Amino acid sequence: MNAIVRPLARAGLTVAAFASLGFAQSAYAVGTAANTTISNTATVNYTVGSVSQTPIESSPTGNTTPGTGNGAATTFVVDNRIDFTVTELSGGNTVVNPGQTGAVTAFTVANTGNAPQGFALTAANETGTVVFTNTDDTDVTGLTTFVDSNGNGVYDPGVDTAANINTLPADGSVVVFVVANVPVTTSNGQFANVSLTAQAAVPGTNGGTLAAETVGPEDPNAVDVVFGDAGRDNSEAASDQYAVQSAALSVQKTSSVVSDPFNGTTDPKAIPGATVEYTITLANTGTVSAAGVTIGDTLPANTAFVADGYNSGASNVSITVGAGPSTFCNAEAGGTDTNLDGCVISGGQLVVGAPALGTVATGAGNQVAVSFRVTIN
Repeated sequence: MNAIVRPLARAGLTVAAFASLGFAQSAYAVGTAANTTISNTATVNYTVGSVSQTPIESSPTGNTTPGTGNGAATTFVVDNRIDFTVTELSGGNTVVNPGQTGAVTAFTVANTGNAPQGFALTAANETGTVVFTNTDDTDVTGLTTFVDSNGNGVYDPGVDTAANINTLPADGSVVVFVVANVPVTTSNGQFANVSLTAQAAVPGTNGGTLAAETVGPEDPNAVDVVFGDAGRDNSEAASDQYAVQSAALSVQKTSSVVSDPFNGTTDPKAIPGATVEYTITLANTGTVSAAGVTIGDTLPANTAFVADGYNSGASNVSITVGAGPSTFCNAEAGGTDTNLDGCVISGGQLVVGAPALGTVATGAGNQVAVSFRVTIN
């Protein structure tokens, strides 16, 4: 700031007003803490008739008494600039499975203003938005926010319990987790986009009292509040995404006549006494394996299960994975899997499960064919 020096004439006397203007320099940086007092005093040196006079200090109301200490400092307090950001933390989506509970996405809330702030947090499903080039086409449920209480960047159930940010110091940041449940009805390749919205709140209120911007003229003796966030609306948000990956099973069941009493194995027909082979083929076109797979097939009326149809009469169920060799198990009647091979006949139903069958991996080369035979009554 430069003073304009103008000569004044009075009764033959020349007065050089503001020959020098001195004050304490202060930096008005964005980071200066709110409620900081900025104070300075100007000193005017002048001469009358070439004779130096006693300097006069400034005061807010005007000072006419020369001498050090007769002026008063002009002061004001730095106002509260509320500024903050919300950013997605991982840089990629969170892979989930249908029916998964407690699925976690993470964000960072940073206080870039000049005073401590609290923050109210809200998580919500988005509709039709694009995140990480993927379009939202499903929703998650039970969206909840949790603040990383111990700063380890990992969601700790029972430890990270705060739903809002009570107080975040200026230039501080904290990780916020959004936790949700994935409906079992979702399917492979679906995407659920979610958002975290933060609003500045009065510190110490656990996000319960939102900050309010000061209206009207500047009050130099009070800490006014100014919204400096993008949009100046005290609301910042970021998006993240749950990517559903699942097994996608197709189940095909075919039948073929193996033999009949008259034609043997040459062009056999489905006549009484004929043996018919059922084959259940499982193919997984999803992105993850299907585990815990169990097949239940009610044996049809007018047929009888062939108890020794495979493996030289020692087994009655054949299981083939891809082009590999077949394995066999023996489904025992009576509903009890005494040999613990995973195959049993219970209540007129053939059940095939682990260890004979358990996992169907992805890819055409991993399809599973389960076969058994019956005779037509």
